[in-house]
Amino acid sequence: MSEASAPTTPSVATTPLTQALVAWFVALALFTPVIGWLVQIWSTSLYDAHGVLVPFIAGVMVLSRRRALTAAARAPEGGGLWLVAAGAGLLLVALLMDFNLLGGVALVVTLAGLVWTLWGRVALRLLAFPLGFLLLMLPLNYPLEIFAGFPLRVLSVKLTAGLLRLIGMDVTVQGTLIATPQFQVAIESPCSGLKTLSALLMTGLVLAYFLHPRWRERAVILLLIPPVAIVANAVRNMTITLIGHYHGREAAMGSLHNFSGLLVFLLSVALLIFISEALLWRKTSTSA
Repeated sequence: MSEASAPTTPSVATTPLTQALVAWFVALALFTPVIGWLVQIWSTSLYDAHGVLVPFIAGVMVLSRRRALTAAARAPEGGGLWLVAAGAGLLLVALLMDFNLLGGVALVVTLAGLVWTLWGRVALRLLAFPLGFLLLMLPLNYPLEIFAGFPLRVLSVKLTAGLLRLIGMDVTVQGTLIATPQFQVAIESPCSGLKTLSALLMTGLVLAYFLHPRWRERAVILLLIPPVAIVANAVRNMTITLIGHYHGREAAMGSLHNFSGLLVFLLSVALLIFISEALLWRKTSTSA
């Protein structure tokens, strides 16, 4: 009759929490140049300063799923290492090309791979939204300007001119220039809604995540964010044009012009909240 062997307890080095902490610190060490670049962008760019809030908001999103994460069985999967390898490959390319924006994407891909590797697909699915949300910490205005800058300016000009004509104003359009008999203004990139789009995306997705658990409703809010930004900026352009027409260029292009950017963002947020409340009201009335 042999002695029963004493139950073994996992060493500190093999506990899930320790493994996760080691993995995070290794990832952060590898991505130190990218993180340093992001901090510099957040502290120097007026249009990307909101990026510093994104990791903290993503952390709150993760905490909001802690019950579901606790209830889910932890099932580490080696398949996640392929995603980690993909992130490492993107990082290598980013460092060789000095392309820090790609390095930021690589950071998010690597974090997703670590979640998959250490906790499994269920955890990855539960954390898919917070992980995707992390992409908003990147300075997205530059690529958006390249791919959509001019078309958005043209659309903003047409919409602004349409609003002015709707109230009886005599308006002519030449390219991205709007002119009345007394005033003319060129619609630049910040006036198209592009510069506030990434910050508005962050705000809209926060509303979608915490107020709308259904992916369909989240998709509706996400799809409406660009039109809301464009319409709000068209209203701003119309207001500036009217002020310039009746009160002169100094009144239109002075402090009011600079302050109106904040007003446009607040107006856009108000419109998103209205849409969110309308969706909630519709869901409540349908269930009743």
